[in-house]
Amino acid sequence: MNTKSIIFYLKTCCFMVFIGRAYQHLFWDAPFRSLLWDQDLLAPLVMRFLNMNWQDYVTDLRIDNTIQCLIKFNGLLYALCAIISLIVNSDSKKWMRSVLFLGGCSLVILSLLITKEKFYHTAMFFEHSIQFGTPFLLYFFLKNKAMIWLLPKLKIIIALSFICHGFYAIGILYPLPENFVTMTLNILPLNEVTAKEFLFLIGIIDFIIAIFIYVPKLSKITLIYASLWGIITALARIISGIKYGFSLEVFHQYFYLTLYRIPHGLIPLLACYIINNINERLNGVKFSAVQKIN
Repeated sequence: MNTKSIIFYLKTCCFMVFIGRAYQHLFWDAPFRSLLWDQDLLAPLVMRFLNMNWQDYVTDLRIDNTIQCLIKFNGLLYALCAIISLIVNSDSKKWMRSVLFLGGCSLVILSLLITKEKFYHTAMFFEHSIQFGTPFLLYFFLKNKAMIWLLPKLKIIIALSFICHGFYAIGILYPLPENFVTMTLNILPLNEVTAKEFLFLIGIIDFIIAIFIYVPKLSKITLIYASLWGIITALARIISGIKYGFSLEVFHQYFYLTLYRIPHGLIPLLACYIINNINERLNGVKFSAVQKIN
């Protein structure tokens, strides 16, 4: 895999994340109200700067429309970033790379808002590492184009995403999410107890993946498994939704959830290809050295 192929791969992942989030913000909702309707945090500011009591603030339709406009604006930003993701390259104008960087920052903020909405679970933030990390990797890889630089960063965001997913799947530090169980029941012929046992096993495997990707002899096969599992969990959203009956409305409701999760499978595959490329180059150097000695 050459540099152009890696850039294309990263651009595809960025597009998936941005277009999925754009769809979410433009047609559905985003957790901005988890911050903007936090009474303990914002009530003093609302009274001081807006001269409103809290009840008037949260029931004012103008305020709600402003929040909705903010959500739509972020959706437009993500849509622009999705387009830029496809056309940006190392020779692109600075503003294009700056918008890409801004989109990555917005994804970080979105992950923080999701974390707040989920009772400040740290794992919730880092479970999104692949999603908000990919735009930054593309941004900096366009500058240095060094596979040796890229690979450790890919492993970090993969490990963080799988570890945090594992915390939720085993249901020890954090409650097992109901949607995990629901998706499992909708897709597999299991009862609820068996589904929870299955998810616990998957959680243990998530931790094993995060370790084995750093073991040279096991890293490639582990990354291939991680790639398959990432694609499966992404497709699980739409497959679980179709369980209730296929229609355009169901597709509209669930497909974007799959879109921004597709990189969970593509990024491990990219890391595997880079490892294979580096190994081939090292073997080529060793072979050349042996030939010179002989």
